Amino acid sequence: MSIRQWSIRRRITLVGAIPALITVVILTALNLWQRWNDIREDSARQAEILMANLTAAAEYPLISGNYDLLRPLISQILQQPAFVSLQLQAPTGATLLETFSDDYASLESQAVRYQAYPVTRLVEPLSDSELSDLAAEPATEETLAVIILGVSDHFIRQQQLQSLYQTLVSGVLVVVLAAVFGRLAAMGIIPPLENVSRFISRLALGNISGRIAVDHGAEIGQLQESANRLAESLEQAGKDQRAFTRQLMSEQQKTQAASRAKSEFLAMMSHELRTPLNGAVGMLQLLSLENSEQEFTEFKGLAEQSLTHLTQLLEDVLVVVDIEKNRLSVHPEAQRIPVLLENLLLSFRQRALENGLSLVVDYEPAVQRSWLRVDPSLLRQTVRHLVDNALKFTEQGMVVLHLALDQSLTPAQLRIAVTDTGIGIADEQKTRVLEAFAQVSSSFNRRYEGAGLGLTICHHISQILEGELHIEDNAGHGTRVTVILPVDMVESESSQPASTSSEPLRLLVVEDNAVNLKVTRKMLSRILPAAAIEAAEDGNECLEMCQQQSFDLVLLDCHMPGLDGFETSRALRKNGHTMPIIACTASTTDNIHERCLQAGMSDYLPKPLRVATLTATLQRWLPQP
Repeated sequence: MSIRQWSIRRRITLVGAIPALITVVILTALNLWQRWNDIREDSARQAEILMANLTAAAEYPLISGNYDLLRPLISQILQQPAFVSLQLQAPTGATLLETFSDDYASLESQAVRYQAYPVTRLVEPLSDSELSDLAAEPATEETLAVIILGVSDHFIRQQQLQSLYQTLVSGVLVVVLAAVFGRLAAMGIIPPLENVSRFISRLALGNISGRIAVDHGAEIGQLQESANRLAESLEQAGKDQRAFTRQLMSEQQKTQAASRAKSEFLAMMSHELRTPLNGAVGMLQLLSLENSEQEFTEFKGLAEQSLTHLTQLLEDVLVVVDIEKNRLSVHPEAQRIPVLLENLLLSFRQRALENGLSLVVDYEPAVQRSWLRVDPSLLRQTVRHLVDNALKFTEQGMVVLHLALDQSLTPAQLRIAVTDTGIGIADEQKTRVLEAFAQVSSSFNRRYEGAGLGLTICHHISQILEGELHIEDNAGHGTRVTVILPVDMVESESSQPASTSSEPLRLLVVEDNAVNLKVTRKMLSRILPAAAIEAAEDGNECLEMCQQQSFDLVLLDCHMPGLDGFETSRALRKNGHTMPIIACTASTTDNIHERCLQAGMSDYLPKPLRVATLTATLQRWLPQP
């Protein structure tokens, strides 16, 4: 039977089915080819990005020898199905670190191909000031290690086969639907289908800017609209892909910048920490029974000064960490500012005198006579950093600390202004000095030492207290830094009358470290020579002793093996003990003050303990005779 003898339904079916079949075949081939290429390109691009991040993060672990720092990142890389092994080799060929995925053992050796990615760094040549007129040597590139990435095509082939199956199934469905529609539709259905076919072909070739006119209803109109939506989706996908690529590049640059900043910070902090540590260790080594009283006093004072400097530096770093994590707590108390700053300014006056400078402290009458609710620690820290910076960068002349109180505002404002006649700060550097660990000069041959945390801490403290910090040029020569803090005024110091007792005081020290226990007991014996001081090595022993006898105060270490200080404090309060519990902890982060109060403790002392701080705390919580 010839085609002329077929029924019109069969001929329409043939006319509808054959173009659809051809279109499906062409689109299927193009789509498969495109998708298979995309799968391979995505795998290669993913490997390049992951290796770029790994090589950027590997510099410090390779230099320090702590390769375990790379394991979390390597584990994330090996979670990708296409990557089955990763080996870190030294330039000599020695294996530094080797990790395999769970599927590596089931793969054949020929199914894995290996790609090498070198980890390099630029080594700047050391220049001598006497040879500065000579041509500078170029930086050399040093290979730290080589990353060998094992890539398996098994996952890629699976994706390709899955894509082939899905495409074939979709093609068959299209052909069947075309045949059905051809049998049911009129001859007018063929031209719009051809238009849709040509439009989709253009999409497959990458021409996604045009749109097809929707000039039919029902299925043909829906097909035309779907083709337009597909074009819009492809266009949006292209934009998203470009934006994602830019984001990845930006993150890569941030990672590289963070790596450089980390290296610079570690180098600077190593110097800043070792300087006071060297002074303390050196002075302690020089102490002996053969020293004269003057030498002993001098060496002891220098060691204490170095350790105080080291403690302040560590506290400053931890404060910056708390500030950046929004965990810095504020505990206002009623204070008289001159009394609060007396000891601090006394040490600064001595330092200014030794450097041939004048330190002028000017309290306005309202500041001298008023009681203000402030956080004593944060206020002392602000004044300490402002005055310390001024003295550090002033070689001659004077430093003036002026404190004023503006009572015309609600709440009142405490103005702390420090003016110096030092080197000043350039306008373009006034923003940079507020960044953590930043100075105008950060090189090792810089003239002025320091971690660059002072103004950063003052700036963040002023923001947390809803205040302001301003940096201005002094009218003569130097800098004027002003901190404005809102404060509440109170009538007088709020304090409870101390109870009296004629019984000898009984204190309990709970400390698992033998050296710290001895130091604490010696300090308590010096402050309260008539007191009976007992000791416990852990929380369980503390609970037993408190059941057997009563104590006027408990000094409790927070971090102990077994029952820690927080659990011990909760158990004591649960058992009905009401004596003051003072936490002694070396931790100053993680909202330690709030954790202590929540556990039922009365107060806390940060380590290292100081005799003056311990004395003030005991006077606050022990009954006075």
